[in-house]
Amino acid sequence: MPTALVTGTSTGIGLETALYFARNGYRVFAGARRPETVEQHSNITPVKLDVNDDDSVRECVAEVLHEARAIDVLVNNAGIGIAGAIEHVPFQLGRDVFETNFFGAVRMMQAVLPSMRARRDGTIVNVTSILGHVTLPCHGFYNATKFALAAMSETLAIEAKPLGIKVAIVEPGVILTPIWNKAEWQMPKEHEYKQGMGRLMRLFGAQLDGGTLPDVVARAIYDAVGEGCTKLRYPVGADAEVIAKVHDRMSAAEWVALLAEADEDKFVLRVQATFGADLMNPPSLNQRLSQGLNKEEGAA
Repeated sequence: MPTALVTGTSTGIGLETALYFARNGYRVFAGARRPETVEQHSNITPVKLDVNDDDSVRECVAEVLHEARAIDVLVNNAGIGIAGAIEHVPFQLGRDVFETNFFGAVRMMQAVLPSMRARRDGTIVNVTSILGHVTLPCHGFYNATKFALAAMSETLAIEAKPLGIKVAIVEPGVILTPIWNKAEWQMPKEHEYKQGMGRLMRLFGAQLDGGTLPDVVARAIYDAVGEGCTKLRYPVGADAEVIAKVHDRMSAAEWVALLAEADEDKFVLRVQATFGADLMNPPSLNQRLSQGLNKEEGAA
């Protein structure tokens, strides 16, 4: 039975990933700071894991290797959210987000790579975000952590391929998970970044209305592993797929000009014309496509 180690499995994408792999024949070690909260399944073994702590990571990986002899798949999913204009995010909070979203994943990779290298086999899946592919205003620190993890993942893919180790970057869009209840909003009541924050919240709000469920991401992670991570980057969700595809045809200056359009009505129309989809108004693109509405949307 192949073995998967998944981080951040208490809720959301991590939990659904652990369950999906378990239901499909994997022995899953589900990492969580409070392993007693992990949903029970005959193929799931909860393990105590804090990705911010060196000793916790070492002990967790050692426990899994002792029990299973090998880690075939590592899924780095643990992460936290933060929003706010760069000027207003406390520096220590920015460091904390990097500690979990970036350095936590790097700790896990460094811990499992020696055993994968010795076996000349293994797969590492790093769950970044569509915000590790594109930028949005008032999400600079979160963007930066996900861009950094994507860069590290791409580098590892180059380094590890000769050693038989595969790497995938999974980029979810707006996913209906508890992270929206945990995210911190770092803005004073009176600030001058209302345009940027308003557009960030408008996009999120629109895509949360009938948005993508976390089991879709879990299936995408499983499929990426099954196909040998041939694509490296895997946008997940109708919104992420459209945004990534169109963004990659634009220059950085064109992207900034679009997001910084001064007039709100013109901005919404420009987004729709650019992406071939109304991303700024509910229901979500996922809902529109699932109901057969605006079938031309998403074809950009």
